[in-house]
Amino acid sequence: MSEQRLRTWKKAFEDMGILTVDDDRVRATRFGKAIIDGWSRVDDALKGANSRIALLGAEVANRIRLATPGRRAASIPEDADLLPIRAIWRAFRSLDDKLHWQDVNRVLGTIHYESEVAGAIETIRSFRRNHSDIYLSDRLDELGSAPLSEDPRHITPWLNRASIGGLLFPSEADAKGFRTLNDSGRAIIDEMLAQTPPSLPLNADANDYLRYLMEPVELAEAPIAEEDRPLVEQVVEATQKFGASKIIVLSGLPGTGKTRLARLAGERIVDGDESRLKEIQFHESVSYEDFVEGFVPRKDGSGFELRPKVLRTINERALANPRQLHVLIIEEFTRANAHAVLGELLTYIEHRDRSFQWSISQDQSSMAANFVVIATMNPRDKSALQLDAAVKRRMHVISVDPSIDALGSILGELAPADRTRIIDWFSEHMTVLPFGHGLFAGAADTDAVTQTWRGTIIPLLSDATGAISPAYARAYEEFPFR
Repeated sequence: MSEQRLRTWKKAFEDMGILTVDDDRVRATRFGKAIIDGWSRVDDALKGANSRIALLGAEVANRIRLATPGRRAASIPEDADLLPIRAIWRAFRSLDDKLHWQDVNRVLGTIHYESEVAGAIETIRSFRRNHSDIYLSDRLDELGSAPLSEDPRHITPWLNRASIGGLLFPSEADAKGFRTLNDSGRAIIDEMLAQTPPSLPLNADANDYLRYLMEPVELAEAPIAEEDRPLVEQVVEATQKFGASKIIVLSGLPGTGKTRLARLAGERIVDGDESRLKEIQFHESVSYEDFVEGFVPRKDGSGFELRPKVLRTINERALANPRQLHVLIIEEFTRANAHAVLGELLTYIEHRDRSFQWSISQDQSSMAANFVVIATMNPRDKSALQLDAAVKRRMHVISVDPSIDALGSILGELAPADRTRIIDWFSEHMTVLPFGHGLFAGAADTDAVTQTWRGTIIPLLSDATGAISPAYARAYEEFPFR
């Protein structure tokens, strides 16, 4: 910008009260600082919205089939099982996070089965190794002799789908013809590749396929149920008051909806920005190396490398973006040995202003003040009963109790008389039963209720020998749909 234009803008900003000049130093006024902060917030909000769009788009793209029900091209075998976007993503992550349009045109675009993906990636890797990543036209037949097209514009739609419109990697190729993953794209793709997409229903038609693709969108748009709202608001309020120094723990029996409520609260806290929300489930074998940082094998088999795990990853994101809250959800918090998994971090979760060194890497860091941990636990678990005072005093506990109202909603498809009988039974025995209302989810008729009773509930009421425990004998005898 020219000096004359700078002077013009400086004068305009002075007249507007946005900045002031004192002793040849330009300073933002209080009004100017508010504008700057406002723009920063807008920028953060836009970044958050883009992250949410990218993740939601990736969840849909992760399900896309090559053999589309009702619209399968004649050149595609009927039994083709390839998930083409996942194949492109796998290629990116296996090939230095970059892909040339000819990789799709001559290799990935010519396969039809999941079993062919690894071989296709190796073909591309070999070509690059032999030709130093240079794609000259007289060598391309070595990559693949049956291209889909001679025009890159015909391949671009597949790359645009895989990039979610440029959010995971640039829509345009660089000077050498490559597109390269960005940091957020890498994280989202890794998350998608770690999942196994749900199966498409047998004999699905075009409408079934569309509903299958849109399931992630429908779930993301589903409003919070009225019976869940008070607890979700309680969790959100607790994170505001105690989240900077304590672990917010949802404590309840199996089937009370703890995990779902934690997820709803987490999504609300991060405004649906999945890049600011991570989840992990604890179990007896989880260690510090699984949760914080640890060594993992290199993909090329050349040894091991130290990588940040879920806690360090989300904490570093929070440190890099201090204006927005970040959430980690830990399911079954008490199933793991909290002291062994968290180590000295228990102290630094409570005291966010202290710096420390990560135990393995010895890198200097601190726990971000805008980082919240929400956990779930079953208070009747033996492991929960054995928690010591050092862990307990760093927890803020919210009880999630069995709910008659929630049970009524779950059983909404049953005949009113049948629903009333189950609700009356549950109300009578709720204080002694080892589970909550959620165990009846999906019971659309009395046959389904009976199957749930026999296959799920009776084992919970039984001891190690298979006999009904005395504490539950009366509840067992009085159940109306045995």
